[in-house]
Amino acid sequence: MAADPVVLDIRRATQYAEITEDPYSQNLLWEIQKRKTARDDEMSRFATNCDRWDNLYYPNRMLRRGGASHWADDESARIDGRSHISLNAYPTYVDVPAALQAVVPVENIKPLGNDDPSRRMASEMERTYFAWKEETLYERKVHQACVTKALYGRTAAKVFWNEAEDRPDVNIIDQPRNLWLGWSSTNYMKLDWGLYVYRITPETAIEEFGVHVEASKDAKSEGLYPIVRRLTHDVASTQERTTRDWLHDHDFMVEVYDYWYRRPKEGESIEVGERTEMETRNAIFVGNVMVKDEAHAEYSGAIPYIPLFNSYIPGVPDGRSEFYDIEQLIAEKDERLSDASQMLKRAIEGQYWQLVGPEAPDTVPKGLERLKPNKVHGPGPGNRLESIEPWMPTFQLEEFLGRLDRELVDVSGLNDLLRGLAPSSVMSSSKAITALVANYEARISMKRQLLYEWREAIWEMVQEIWSNKNSVLRPIFEATGPLETTDPNITPRDELETATMAANNVNAKLWSQKRGMDRVGVDDPEGEADAIRTERTDASMNPADVLTMVSLMSAMQQLQITAQQVQQQMGGPQGQGMGGPQGPTPDQAMAARMQQAGGAEGTPMLNGEEEQIAGTPGGPGGELPPATAGQNFLAQQAITPEGANPRLLLQQPIQPEQEA
Repeated sequence: MAADPVVLDIRRATQYAEITEDPYSQNLLWEIQKRKTARDDEMSRFATNCDRWDNLYYPNRMLRRGGASHWADDESARIDGRSHISLNAYPTYVDVPAALQAVVPVENIKPLGNDDPSRRMASEMERTYFAWKEETLYERKVHQACVTKALYGRTAAKVFWNEAEDRPDVNIIDQPRNLWLGWSSTNYMKLDWGLYVYRITPETAIEEFGVHVEASKDAKSEGLYPIVRRLTHDVASTQERTTRDWLHDHDFMVEVYDYWYRRPKEGESIEVGERTEMETRNAIFVGNVMVKDEAHAEYSGAIPYIPLFNSYIPGVPDGRSEFYDIEQLIAEKDERLSDASQMLKRAIEGQYWQLVGPEAPDTVPKGLERLKPNKVHGPGPGNRLESIEPWMPTFQLEEFLGRLDRELVDVSGLNDLLRGLAPSSVMSSSKAITALVANYEARISMKRQLLYEWREAIWEMVQEIWSNKNSVLRPIFEATGPLETTDPNITPRDELETATMAANNVNAKLWSQKRGMDRVGVDDPEGEADAIRTERTDASMNPADVLTMVSLMSAMQQLQITAQQVQQQMGGPQGQGMGGPQGPTPDQAMAARMQQAGGAEGTPMLNGEEEQIAGTPGGPGGELPPATAGQNFLAQQAITPEGANPRLLLQQPIQPEQEA
């Protein structure tokens, strides 16, 4: 193993901080050291586990023969002639759960009321949310977070204001071993501080923070040690004239401490028993020099890191890696396969012989020590050569390996279907696929709930930052409810069943069309409704729908004209006719229209329960006019839920009964 590089750790940075002659930065650096040191035991244990799981997910040792190995330190990998097998198929136990959890859920912004303005405001906020997700590549980052938490057991999202894009943004901490979190209480529900530690080269220190890194003597190790100074014009010119090879050496990379903490808001009075308003501050130290310390009012006193755990462990602020319980099973399987491979190798290296017979000598004659193929060998009178068949416990080995595979399924929950090993009989049965996926879906229910809660917390912080950066948006965010997340369907059969259920509820008038779109995963129901409306009014694509709309509009226009004529006949716009001051009643208006037109104008009639006919002559209480030439047939448009159906009706006048 290579020696750890010499870096400027927090303790030595605090010692060298005296040269800054800044008491405030010295005290702040001492605070960082105190808080970081208090978590050293936990973070050291976590970093050790991360190294183990990194080696399982992506082996970092290459053998001279055989490729990558995650247990290359074993003697079987170093001794010539020994068989060494490393099964590097275990990233599946991380990638498959991460991919299933990263399936995009059904998300809705809840309105604050049941009125149309509230629903319209929530709809517009949904469009904003989905547009923000697309701009920030949010779903890809969520998948990255799922992989990270499945591998290490935990990760975190940092929500920040992107100055270049003028919007909130999200970064995923893909190395949680570098993130130190301080909880406000032992219930581990709220953060008081966060510290992210990373390393940069001296060139990056000059480019990003304007500080100069130089070599200095360390009193303890008596060697060169990087120390940071504030950059001046003289130092910069010296930097350009002098060539320092060690500046490009990894051993002299310097640590950066990105420290987020909370302080009482400036001017806030502190009273015993009363809540104190806090503000969020960010200090950045490059080595021993503080390059930034400023307040961030957009966070409203919250720490920008939102942790995400792979599972829930009561009383422990940590998550369980997917490798946590299967690492020893992986090691056992690799060792047993290597032993079986070594046994096979010895068995096929050469054949074993024995000399048997009544006169077989105790020692093998020289001519028989090395048997050659296609040669005649004389074992002597009364003797014979027999081959020794080696004992190969193949059945026992397969049974033991099958037991290990079964234990891996019990611990991880990944059955043959999810690992791509299901037989064709299972792959061709939708019921079998649904049952196997449903079994695993129950195993990850807690992980999915924690993930969806994390997504909702991110959007809540995005709203807070956005409204604080742009005060115009605050009333809009306050006028809408929170983000609501529903578990998505993982299998295609579930999607088909959900779509069928949504279609049935919409057709039965139990759901609105927008709610049905939400359940089947339409991101923007309002936009989809506009697109459907545009297509349904295109005569080249949907002529029947356009014909229905035209017929309906004609009928409505005719009824409107008729109502105006009745109003004029019954006393003018003021309605002072036979109906009194309030105008005629509907029955009086109908009678007056029938008396005026003699039934020629036609009245709306119902043919069945759902069929409305426009332009039918006559009506209740009216008499049909006598049929004349050319008036025996009447063209009509029957408007039904299925569309407009044209038809011809025969007018047959009713003749009065002749007296005898």
